[in-house]
Amino acid sequence: MMKKYSTVTIRETQELKKVQISSDLKPKIYKNIEEKWQSIINTAARIVGVPSGLIMQLNEETIEVFLTSNTEGNPYEKGEEAKLIYGLYCETVIGTQDKLLVPNARKNKVWKKNNPDVNINMISYLGFPINWPDGEIFGTVCVLDSKENHYNSDYEDLLRQIKYHIEDDLELLLLNKDLNIKNTQLEQLNNTKSRFLSLISHDIRGNIGSISNFLQLITSDFDNFDKNELKNSLVSLNQISCASFQALENLLRWTKSDLVELKPEIVTVNIIEIVEEILSFFNHVLILKAIKVNKFFYSSEVIVKTDKNMITVILRNIISNAIKYNKRDGELTIQVVLENNKPKIIIKDTGIGMTEAVIDKLFNYNNKHTLGTEGESSAGIGLLLTQEFLDKLGIKVSVKSELDKGTSFKIVL
Repeated sequence: MMKKYSTVTIRETQELKKVQISSDLKPKIYKNIEEKWQSIINTAARIVGVPSGLIMQLNEETIEVFLTSNTEGNPYEKGEEAKLIYGLYCETVIGTQDKLLVPNARKNKVWKKNNPDVNINMISYLGFPINWPDGEIFGTVCVLDSKENHYNSDYEDLLRQIKYHIEDDLELLLLNKDLNIKNTQLEQLNNTKSRFLSLISHDIRGNIGSISNFLQLITSDFDNFDKNELKNSLVSLNQISCASFQALENLLRWTKSDLVELKPEIVTVNIIEIVEEILSFFNHVLILKAIKVNKFFYSSEVIVKTDKNMITVILRNIISNAIKYNKRDGELTIQVVLENNKPKIIIKDTGIGMTEAVIDKLFNYNNKHTLGTEGESSAGIGLLLTQEFLDKLGIKVSVKSELDKGTSFKIVL
Protein backbone atom coordinates (compact mmCIF):
# COMPACT_ATOMS: atom_id res chain seq x y z
CA MET A 1 0.00 0.00 0.00
CA MET A 2 1.43 3.37 -1.07
CA LYS A 3 1.92 6.06 1.54
CA LYS A 4 -0.27 9.16 1.34
CA TYR A 5 0.93 12.73 1.73
CA SER A 6 -0.49 16.20 1.99
CA THR A 7 1.10 19.64 1.79
CA VAL A 8 0.12 22.28 4.34
CA THR A 9 1.13 25.91 4.69
CA ILE A 10 2.62 27.28 7.90
CA ARG A 11 1.21 30.77 7.66
CA GLU A 12 3.70 32.60 9.93
CA THR A 13 6.67 31.55 7.81
CA GLN A 14 4.84 30.77 4.54
CA GLU A 15 6.63 27.40 4.60
CA LEU A 16 5.08 24.57 2.61
CA LYS A 17 5.31 21.40 4.68
CA LYS A 18 4.80 17.92 3.22
CA VAL A 19 3.34 15.56 5.82
CA GLN A 20 2.33 11.91 5.80
CA ILE A 21 -1.37 11.40 6.45
CA SER A 22 -3.61 8.46 7.36
CA SER A 23 -3.07 5.68 4.82
CA ASP A 24 -5.68 3.22 3.63
CA LEU A 25 -4.13 0.67 5.98
CA LYS A 26 -5.32 2.65 8.97
CA PRO A 27 -8.50 1.34 10.62
CA LYS A 28 -11.74 3.25 10.30
CA ILE A 29 -13.07 5.04 13.36
CA TYR A 30 -15.72 2.84 14.96
CA LYS A 31 -19.14 4.33 15.55
CA ASN A 32 -18.82 4.03 19.35
CA ILE A 33 -15.47 5.86 19.24
CA GLU A 34 -16.95 8.58 17.08
CA GLU A 35 -19.88 8.96 19.48
CA LYS A 36 -17.45 9.28 22.39
CA TRP A 37 -15.41 11.94 20.59
CA GLN A 38 -18.60 13.79 19.75
CA SER A 39 -19.53 13.89 23.43
CA ILE A 40 -16.03 15.10 24.34
CA ILE A 41 -15.97 17.92 21.80
CA ASN A 42 -19.49 19.00 22.82
CA THR A 43 -18.37 19.17 26.46
CA ALA A 44 -15.16 21.03 25.60
CA ALA A 45 -17.02 23.73 23.66
CA ARG A 46 -19.46 24.23 26.53
CA ILE A 47 -16.74 24.36 29.22
CA VAL A 48 -14.61 26.84 27.25
CA GLY A 49 -17.76 28.77 26.40
CA VAL A 50 -17.26 29.01 22.65
CA PRO A 51 -19.65 28.39 19.74
CA SER A 52 -17.38 25.89 18.00
CA GLY A 53 -15.40 22.81 18.96
CA LEU A 54 -13.94 20.75 16.11
CA ILE A 55 -12.06 17.55 15.38
CA MET A 56 -10.51 17.96 11.95
CA GLN A 57 -9.13 15.29 9.61
CA LEU A 58 -6.43 15.99 7.03
CA ASN A 59 -6.90 14.57 3.52
CA GLU A 60 -4.56 14.73 0.57
CA GLU A 61 -5.93 18.01 -0.85
CA THR A 62 -8.42 19.16 1.78
CA ILE A 63 -8.99 19.39 5.49
CA GLU A 64 -12.35 18.07 6.65
CA VAL A 65 -14.61 18.67 9.63
CA PHE A 66 -14.63 15.15 11.07
CA LEU A 67 -16.78 16.14 14.07
CA THR A 68 -18.28 19.46 15.13
CA SER A 69 -19.84 20.44 18.47
CA ASN A 70 -23.61 20.82 18.69
CA THR A 71 -23.24 24.21 20.41
CA GLU A 72 -25.27 27.30 19.55
CA GLY A 73 -23.80 29.56 16.90
CA ASN A 74 -21.49 26.92 15.44
CA PRO A 75 -21.05 27.70 11.72
CA TYR A 76 -19.23 24.43 10.86
CA GLU A 77 -20.93 21.27 9.63
CA LYS A 78 -19.71 17.70 9.80
CA GLY A 79 -18.14 16.62 6.49
CA GLU A 80 -17.46 20.19 5.39
CA GLU A 81 -14.13 20.49 3.54
CA ALA A 82 -11.74 23.33 2.73
CA LYS A 83 -8.96 23.20 0.16
CA LEU A 84 -5.40 23.57 1.37
CA ILE A 85 -4.81 26.88 -0.38
CA TYR A 86 -5.40 29.38 2.44
CA GLY A 87 -2.97 28.47 5.18
CA LEU A 88 -5.73 27.75 7.68
CA TYR A 89 -5.26 27.69 11.45
CA CYS A 90 -5.19 23.87 11.44
CA GLU A 91 -2.58 23.76 8.66
CA THR A 92 -0.14 25.64 10.87
CA VAL A 93 -0.87 23.33 13.81
CA ILE A 94 -0.18 20.29 11.63
CA GLY A 95 2.90 21.79 9.99
CA THR A 96 4.52 22.91 13.26
CA GLN A 97 3.18 19.98 15.30
CA ASP A 98 2.57 22.42 18.11
CA LYS A 99 -0.20 24.32 19.83
CA LEU A 100 -1.57 27.38 18.05
CA LEU A 101 -3.25 30.20 19.96
CA VAL A 102 -4.69 33.14 18.04
CA PRO A 103 -6.62 35.46 20.45
CA ASN A 104 -7.94 37.77 17.71
CA ALA A 105 -7.15 37.22 14.05
CA ARG A 106 -8.49 40.66 13.12
CA LYS A 107 -5.71 42.27 15.20
CA ASN A 108 -3.04 39.90 13.88
CA LYS A 109 -1.30 40.92 10.66
CA VAL A 110 -0.51 37.24 9.87
CA TRP A 111 -4.06 35.97 10.27
CA LYS A 112 -6.37 38.83 9.35
CA LYS A 113 -6.10 38.60 5.56
CA ASN A 114 -7.30 35.83 3.23
CA ASN A 115 -8.64 33.81 6.17
CA PRO A 116 -11.93 31.97 5.49
CA ASP A 117 -12.50 31.49 9.25
CA VAL A 118 -12.40 35.25 9.81
CA ASN A 119 -14.91 35.64 6.99
CA ILE A 120 -17.43 33.65 9.07
CA ASN A 121 -16.45 35.56 12.23
CA MET A 122 -14.34 32.78 13.83
CA ILE A 123 -11.62 35.22 14.90
CA SER A 124 -10.01 33.37 17.83
CA TYR A 125 -8.50 29.88 17.76
CA LEU A 126 -6.86 27.30 20.03
CA GLY A 127 -5.78 23.99 18.54
CA PHE A 128 -3.51 20.94 18.96
CA PRO A 129 -2.31 18.30 16.47
CA ILE A 130 -3.66 14.73 16.49
CA ASN A 131 -1.40 11.96 15.21
CA TRP A 132 -1.44 8.20 14.85
CA PRO A 133 1.13 6.31 16.98
CA ASP A 134 3.42 5.87 13.95
CA GLY A 135 3.47 9.63 13.29
CA GLU A 136 1.00 9.72 10.42
CA ILE A 137 -1.24 12.80 10.69
CA PHE A 138 -4.89 12.41 11.60
CA GLY A 139 -5.71 16.11 12.00
CA THR A 140 -6.39 18.54 14.86
CA VAL A 141 -8.65 19.23 17.79
CA CYS A 142 -9.58 22.89 18.24
CA VAL A 143 -12.01 25.44 19.59
CA LEU A 144 -12.98 28.74 17.91
CA ASP A 145 -14.74 31.84 19.14
CA SER A 146 -16.55 34.72 17.46
CA LYS A 147 -14.95 37.20 19.87
CA GLU A 148 -11.47 37.84 21.18
CA ASN A 149 -10.40 34.99 23.48
CA HIS A 150 -7.01 34.43 25.11
CA TYR A 151 -7.93 30.92 26.35
CA ASN A 152 -6.44 30.55 29.82
CA SER A 153 -4.06 27.74 30.82
CA ASP A 154 -6.91 25.57 32.14
CA TYR A 155 -8.54 25.60 28.72
CA GLU A 156 -5.21 24.75 27.10
CA ASP A 157 -4.77 21.80 29.50
CA LEU A 158 -8.30 20.63 28.75
CA LEU A 159 -7.74 20.64 24.99
CA ARG A 160 -4.32 19.01 25.40
CA GLN A 161 -5.89 16.18 27.43
CA ILE A 162 -8.53 15.73 24.73
CA LYS A 163 -5.72 15.45 22.18
CA TYR A 164 -4.04 12.72 24.27
CA HIS A 165 -7.34 10.93 24.77
CA ILE A 166 -8.06 10.87 21.02
CA GLU A 167 -4.52 9.67 20.27
CA ASP A 168 -4.92 6.88 22.85
CA ASP A 169 -8.08 5.80 21.02
CA LEU A 170 -6.21 5.81 17.71
CA GLU A 171 -3.54 3.60 19.26
CA LEU A 172 -6.19 1.20 20.58
CA LEU A 173 -7.76 1.05 17.13
CA LEU A 174 -4.41 0.07 15.65
CA LEU A 175 -3.79 -2.52 18.36
CA ASN A 176 -7.24 -3.97 17.78
CA LYS A 177 -6.60 -4.18 14.05
CA ASP A 178 -3.26 -5.91 14.66
CA LEU A 179 -4.96 -8.30 17.05
CA ASN A 180 -7.61 -9.14 14.45
CA ILE A 181 -4.89 -9.76 11.85
CA LYS A 182 -2.98 -12.01 14.25
CA ASN A 183 -6.18 -13.89 15.11
CA THR A 184 -6.85 -14.41 11.41
CA GLN A 185 -3.28 -15.61 10.87
CA LEU A 186 -3.56 -17.92 13.88
CA GLU A 187 -6.82 -19.34 12.57
CA GLN A 188 -5.21 -19.85 9.17
CA LEU A 189 -2.21 -21.48 10.82
CA ASN A 190 -4.43 -23.84 12.82
CA ASN A 191 -6.46 -24.71 9.72
CA THR A 192 -3.31 -25.38 7.74
CA LYS A 193 -1.84 -27.51 10.50
CA SER A 194 -5.09 -29.45 10.68
CA ARG A 195 -4.87 -30.07 6.94
CA PHE A 196 -1.31 -31.34 7.23
CA LEU A 197 -2.23 -33.53 10.18
CA SER A 198 -5.16 -34.93 8.20
CA LEU A 199 -2.94 -35.60 5.20
CA ILE A 200 -0.24 -37.33 7.21
CA SER A 201 -2.74 -39.32 9.29
CA HIS A 202 -4.47 -40.28 6.04
CA ASP A 203 -1.18 -41.59 4.65
CA ILE A 204 -0.33 -43.47 7.83
CA ARG A 205 -3.82 -44.92 8.17
CA GLY A 206 -3.76 -46.02 4.54
CA ASN A 207 -0.35 -47.63 4.97
CA ILE A 208 -1.36 -49.53 8.07
CA GLY A 209 -4.50 -50.69 6.26
CA SER A 210 -2.39 -51.84 3.34
CA ILE A 211 -0.03 -53.73 5.66
CA SER A 212 -3.01 -55.41 7.30
CA ASN A 213 -4.52 -56.38 3.94
CA PHE A 214 -1.21 -57.63 2.61
CA LEU A 215 -0.56 -59.75 5.71
CA GLN A 216 -4.07 -61.15 5.44
CA LEU A 217 -3.39 -62.06 1.82
CA ILE A 218 -0.12 -63.78 2.74
CA THR A 219 -1.50 -65.69 5.71
CA SER A 220 -4.64 -66.81 3.89
CA ASP A 221 -2.64 -68.23 0.99
CA PHE A 222 0.67 -68.89 2.73
CA ASP A 223 1.08 -72.46 1.49
CA ASN A 224 0.88 -71.35 -2.14
CA PHE A 225 3.62 -68.72 -1.79
CA ASP A 226 7.02 -69.76 -2.98
CA LYS A 227 10.15 -68.35 -1.42
CA ASN A 228 10.65 -65.60 -3.99
CA GLU A 229 7.00 -64.47 -3.85
CA LEU A 230 7.16 -64.32 -0.07
CA LYS A 231 10.40 -62.35 -0.20
CA ASN A 232 8.89 -59.84 -2.67
CA SER A 233 5.84 -59.47 -0.47
CA LEU A 234 7.96 -58.82 2.60
CA VAL A 235 9.97 -56.26 0.62
CA SER A 236 6.72 -54.48 -0.24
CA LEU A 237 5.62 -54.59 3.39
CA ASN A 238 8.96 -53.11 4.40
CA GLN A 239 8.52 -50.30 1.87
CA ILE A 240 5.09 -49.50 3.26
CA SER A 241 6.32 -49.45 6.86
CA CYS A 242 9.25 -47.22 5.84
CA ALA A 243 6.82 -44.87 4.12
CA SER A 244 4.76 -44.70 7.30
CA PHE A 245 7.87 -43.85 9.27
CA GLN A 246 8.72 -41.14 6.75
CA ALA A 247 5.19 -39.76 7.07
CA LEU A 248 5.67 -39.50 10.83
CA GLU A 249 8.98 -37.74 10.27
CA ASN A 250 7.25 -35.27 7.96
CA LEU A 251 4.56 -34.75 10.57
CA LEU A 252 7.14 -33.87 13.22
CA ARG A 253 9.00 -31.54 10.87
CA TRP A 254 5.92 -29.76 9.53
CA THR A 255 4.33 -29.24 12.94
CA LYS A 256 7.45 -27.32 13.96
CA SER A 257 7.16 -25.03 10.95
CA ASP A 258 5.18 -21.88 10.34
CA LEU A 259 2.91 -23.63 7.88
CA VAL A 260 1.14 -20.44 6.78
CA GLU A 261 4.49 -19.12 5.56
CA LEU A 262 5.83 -22.51 4.43
CA LYS A 263 8.29 -21.71 1.65
CA PRO A 264 9.42 -24.16 -1.03
CA GLU A 265 12.98 -25.45 -0.61
CA ILE A 266 14.15 -25.48 -4.21
CA VAL A 267 16.60 -28.26 -5.04
CA THR A 268 17.54 -30.27 -8.12
CA VAL A 269 15.48 -33.45 -8.46
CA ASN A 270 15.00 -36.23 -10.98
CA ILE A 271 11.28 -36.45 -11.71
CA ILE A 272 11.63 -39.97 -13.13
CA GLU A 273 13.20 -41.15 -9.89
CA ILE A 274 10.30 -39.67 -7.89
CA VAL A 275 7.70 -41.28 -10.17
CA GLU A 276 9.43 -44.66 -9.87
CA GLU A 277 9.57 -44.37 -6.07
CA ILE A 278 5.86 -43.58 -5.95
CA LEU A 279 4.99 -46.52 -8.22
CA SER A 280 7.13 -48.77 -6.04
CA PHE A 281 5.31 -47.41 -3.01
CA PHE A 282 1.93 -48.35 -4.55
CA ASN A 283 3.16 -51.61 -6.06
CA HIS A 284 1.21 -53.83 -3.67
CA VAL A 285 -2.05 -51.98 -4.38
CA LEU A 286 -1.44 -52.22 -8.12
CA ILE A 287 -0.94 -55.97 -7.72
CA LEU A 288 -4.06 -56.39 -5.59
CA LYS A 289 -6.23 -54.52 -8.15
CA ALA A 290 -4.40 -56.11 -11.10
CA ILE A 291 -3.76 -52.69 -12.65
CA LYS A 292 -1.32 -52.61 -15.55
CA VAL A 293 1.19 -49.77 -15.47
CA ASN A 294 2.37 -48.20 -18.74
CA LYS A 295 5.37 -45.88 -18.55
CA PHE A 296 6.65 -43.61 -21.32
CA PHE A 297 9.57 -41.35 -20.36
CA TYR A 298 11.45 -39.24 -22.90
CA SER A 299 14.58 -39.69 -20.79
CA SER A 300 15.70 -41.77 -17.84
CA GLU A 301 16.64 -38.53 -16.11
CA VAL A 302 14.35 -35.51 -16.20
CA ILE A 303 16.03 -32.91 -14.02
CA VAL A 304 14.04 -29.97 -12.64
CA LYS A 305 14.46 -27.48 -9.83
CA THR A 306 11.60 -27.70 -7.35
CA ASP A 307 10.71 -28.62 -3.77
CA LYS A 308 11.16 -32.39 -3.55
CA ASN A 309 8.69 -32.95 -0.71
CA MET A 310 5.98 -30.83 -2.32
CA ILE A 311 6.28 -32.37 -5.81
CA THR A 312 6.28 -35.83 -4.24
CA VAL A 313 3.05 -35.07 -2.36
CA ILE A 314 1.51 -33.68 -5.56
CA LEU A 315 2.38 -36.72 -7.70
CA ARG A 316 1.65 -39.23 -4.95
CA ASN A 317 -1.86 -37.88 -4.37
CA ILE A 318 -2.74 -37.76 -8.06
CA ILE A 319 -1.35 -41.27 -8.68
CA SER A 320 -3.06 -42.51 -5.52
CA ASN A 321 -6.42 -41.29 -6.82
CA ALA A 322 -5.73 -42.76 -10.26
CA ILE A 323 -5.29 -46.14 -8.56
CA LYS A 324 -8.09 -45.74 -6.02
CA TYR A 325 -10.73 -44.88 -8.64
CA ASN A 326 -9.39 -47.23 -11.29
CA LYS A 327 -11.18 -50.45 -12.11
CA ARG A 328 -9.85 -53.91 -11.41
CA ASP A 329 -7.76 -55.05 -14.40
CA GLY A 330 -7.57 -51.42 -15.50
CA GLU A 331 -4.55 -49.46 -16.74
CA LEU A 332 -2.47 -46.62 -15.34
CA THR A 333 -0.40 -44.71 -17.87
CA ILE A 334 2.31 -42.25 -16.85
CA GLN A 335 4.04 -40.19 -19.50
CA VAL A 336 6.85 -37.68 -19.06
CA VAL A 337 7.30 -35.65 -22.24
CA LEU A 338 9.03 -32.43 -23.22
CA GLU A 339 6.76 -29.64 -24.40
CA ASN A 340 8.17 -26.18 -25.24
CA ASN A 341 11.32 -27.16 -23.35
CA LYS A 342 9.26 -27.82 -20.22
CA PRO A 343 8.73 -31.28 -18.73
CA LYS A 344 5.09 -32.34 -18.75
CA ILE A 345 3.72 -35.26 -16.71
CA ILE A 346 0.54 -36.96 -17.90
CA ILE A 347 -1.21 -39.39 -15.55
CA LYS A 348 -4.09 -41.34 -17.12
CA ASP A 349 -6.36 -44.01 -15.66
CA THR A 350 -9.19 -46.15 -16.98
CA GLY A 351 -11.37 -45.61 -13.94
CA ILE A 352 -14.83 -44.33 -13.13
CA GLY A 353 -14.20 -40.79 -14.39
CA MET A 354 -15.76 -37.52 -13.25
CA THR A 355 -18.36 -34.99 -14.32
CA GLU A 356 -17.43 -31.37 -15.06
CA ALA A 357 -19.06 -30.34 -11.78
CA VAL A 358 -16.80 -32.70 -9.83
CA ILE A 359 -13.72 -31.49 -11.74
CA ASP A 360 -14.55 -27.86 -10.87
CA LYS A 361 -14.48 -28.72 -7.15
CA LEU A 362 -11.73 -31.32 -7.37
CA PHE A 363 -9.10 -29.41 -5.43
CA ASN A 364 -11.48 -28.13 -2.74
CA TYR A 365 -11.96 -29.79 0.62
CA ASN A 366 -15.03 -32.02 0.66
CA ASN A 367 -16.15 -33.99 3.68
CA LYS A 368 -18.42 -36.11 1.47
CA HIS A 369 -15.86 -38.58 0.19
CA THR A 370 -16.32 -40.92 -2.76
CA LEU A 371 -15.08 -44.40 -1.93
CA GLY A 372 -12.64 -46.10 -4.28
CA THR A 373 -13.77 -48.78 -6.71
CA GLU A 374 -13.05 -51.45 -4.10
CA GLY A 375 -14.21 -49.50 -1.07
CA GLU A 376 -10.98 -47.60 -0.43
CA SER A 377 -11.55 -44.75 2.03
CA SER A 378 -10.54 -41.11 1.58
CA ALA A 379 -9.75 -38.33 4.05
CA GLY A 380 -10.88 -35.74 1.49
CA ILE A 381 -7.75 -33.70 2.12
CA GLY A 382 -5.12 -34.99 -0.33
CA LEU A 383 -6.03 -32.90 -3.37
CA LEU A 384 -6.62 -29.80 -1.22
CA LEU A 385 -3.00 -29.99 -0.02
CA THR A 386 -1.97 -30.81 -3.58
CA GLN A 387 -3.51 -27.53 -4.75
CA GLU A 388 -1.71 -25.57 -2.03
CA PHE A 389 1.62 -27.05 -3.10
CA LEU A 390 0.83 -26.47 -6.78
CA ASP A 391 0.22 -22.79 -5.96
CA LYS A 392 3.43 -22.49 -3.96
CA LEU A 393 5.45 -24.03 -6.79
CA GLY A 394 3.63 -22.19 -9.58
CA ILE A 395 2.68 -25.44 -11.31
CA LYS A 396 -0.36 -25.62 -13.58
CA VAL A 397 -2.57 -28.71 -13.80
CA SER A 398 -5.32 -29.45 -16.31
CA VAL A 399 -7.82 -32.27 -15.92
CA LYS A 400 -9.88 -34.13 -18.51
CA SER A 401 -12.32 -36.85 -17.61
CA GLU A 402 -15.20 -38.89 -18.98
CA LEU A 403 -17.59 -40.92 -16.91
CA ASP A 404 -16.80 -44.64 -16.90
CA LYS A 405 -13.83 -44.10 -19.21
CA GLY A 406 -11.20 -42.54 -16.99
CA THR A 407 -9.35 -39.37 -16.12
CA SER A 408 -6.20 -37.62 -17.33
CA PHE A 409 -4.08 -35.13 -15.35
CA LYS A 410 -1.55 -32.97 -17.20
CA ILE A 411 1.08 -31.34 -15.00
CA VAL A 412 3.42 -28.78 -16.59
CA LEU A 413 6.55 -28.19 -14.53
